[in-house]
Amino acid sequence: MPSEIPVPDGVDPAELIPIIDPPEDLAAGTATPFSLPVSGSEGDSENGETDESAAEIPPPEDDRSSPWVAAPGGFSAPGIGGSGGGLGFAPSGFTSVNPGFPMGGITAGEGIFDGFTISATLSGTYTSNATSSPGEPFAPIQDDFILGLGGSVSYLSKATEWTFGGSYNGTYNQYLELSEFSGYDQSLSLVGNYDGSKLSASVTGSVAYTQGNNRYYSSEFVQQTSYNVGLDLRYRLSTKTSLKGDIRQSFSTTSENSFNDTESFSLGLAGLWKYSKLTEFGPGVRYSLLSGGNRDNRTSIGPELLVNYQLATKVRLNSRVGVEFSEYENGGSADPSLTGSIGLVYTASKLWSMNLSVYQGTQSDASSADVFTEVSSVRLGYARKLRRATLNLGASYEINSRQTSGTSNTSADEDRNYFNLSGSVGMPVFANSCFASVFLQYSDQSGSATETWDAVQTGFSISRSF
Repeated sequence: MPSEIPVPDGVDPAELIPIIDPPEDLAAGTATPFSLPVSGSEGDSENGETDESAAEIPPPEDDRSSPWVAAPGGFSAPGIGGSGGGLGFAPSGFTSVNPGFPMGGITAGEGIFDGFTISATLSGTYTSNATSSPGEPFAPIQDDFILGLGGSVSYLSKATEWTFGGSYNGTYNQYLELSEFSGYDQSLSLVGNYDGSKLSASVTGSVAYTQGNNRYYSSEFVQQTSYNVGLDLRYRLSTKTSLKGDIRQSFSTTSENSFNDTESFSLGLAGLWKYSKLTEFGPGVRYSLLSGGNRDNRTSIGPELLVNYQLATKVRLNSRVGVEFSEYENGGSADPSLTGSIGLVYTASKLWSMNLSVYQGTQSDASSADVFTEVSSVRLGYARKLRRATLNLGASYEINSRQTSGTSNTSADEDRNYFNLSGSVGMPVFANSCFASVFLQYSDQSGSATETWDAVQTGFSISRSF
């Protein structure tokens, strides 16, 4: 579900631009429902004329976007990690207990002083299936109401040749019936950027502690700690050509002994040619390593094609599509497979926008030994300004295909399909000092008898920034 944050003091809500949020299970950074307009800036159309209807949105960050706005923008999901590489929108598998709660991240906003922001949020969620249970005869379905109280502190320095920032986000979720599930979610993120005449670089790091039902852990309630680091480099050889590289490393572990630790490493290199003012593309190669407890390592390498496109602030595309050839530590091999990610944002006007996100990659399966999961995921989002309110709608579909590591005698479980519909309406309240929203979402997973379940969640959230 989309997360909401309060409208900064002194800003007219009518001037704010709706931006689509990423799905709740990608929560590893932040995406807000609004982007502050840049005073006096107007977008250029394809023919070079100014487009007064174009809404100003943050500039592209190459492949480092937020999990779904990294297709424009993206987060690095603190999930299990996979061979998707590049754009970093691999789903984490968590079903948020408070879809309306802002996940936080590193943002530039108005606060106590320049670049420094503190926010607090209160939320309440009713869920029809708090344990993601299939029902009798396997496990009873239990509903519950969850109260959430949390906040975030973030700082981002002013844009110069060197930029740095960090954020801390924490939430306490109190289950009224299943009190043993109550506890904290928290995360810490750091970022540093350099933008010179020839070289651009960005380094990121995060650690997150998350608890909840996770469909990658047999839909059981887990307490997961994940670590992520990344480095992006771009060297401009000329006005038309540049070299690009990225490195990603992630590690996830849980407090439950019945699940395996998972780890992933990804290295990508590419040469990009600027075909026009709007478009750049070029070939690349990517290497990835998937490992973890109770499994043979899986190494992959293969070619890929990168295409980036931006038409002022109206259309923004980041994409990477490739083929990987994989082999296992035990000598076995896997069939060639498609890998990549596509993110597209279309901002038609100050009133509405849409986005599309696609992810294809492979992850280590934390719930089964010697098993890897191929993840195919697609999400469509829509945002609409309705006077002072903002309407957000989203739909996503995911297919998980399990495969064993070559010569392993382990048998893979049945494939899983996951479907989600979400919607929220939010608006500034209390003289624009807070932002309140109500939300509704439906989730459905089909798979083996013990991994088939559905749930409805509805609730509210109210946020205040300082």
